[in-house]
Amino acid sequence: MSEPWYASGLRFECQVDCGACCTNHGNYEYVYLEDQDVVALAKNFDLGIDEFKDRFTFVEDGWTALRMDAPDCPFLDGTRCTVYLARPTQCRTFPFWSDNLRTRARWKSLASFCPGIGRGDRRTLERIRGDLALRDDG
Repeated sequence: MSEPWYASGLRFECQVDCGACCTNHGNYEYVYLEDQDVVALAKNFDLGIDEFKDRFTFVEDGWTALRMDAPDCPFLDGTRCTVYLARPTQCRTFPFWSDNLRTRARWKSLASFCPGIGRGDRRTLERIRGDLALRDDG
């Protein structure tokens, strides 16, 4: 098995007060929630799981998804994530998703809305694979 194109790692650093990944970008319009995400977010709001789901989620093809009634995440206040410590796995692992890593061109295209691409310390292949595994995406 050959190494992926990003075997030497990738530079990425989430930018303070950016919020760009928390807005609708066509292919990036859904936030799918794992069971542990629902638990953490419900706890963050001091809600029961069923109440949290009723207020903030819907089901899409069998997946629990965050209700996005506006172009921005409902937990975004200006450019700040109001649930940062409880943010969903999908959010914590962005942009290290298998689709984004499919090709070098795909990765570079993210820079059109994500100013953290190409910045900061180099993330190792091991860490990237860890993010992919968190999402069962790799």
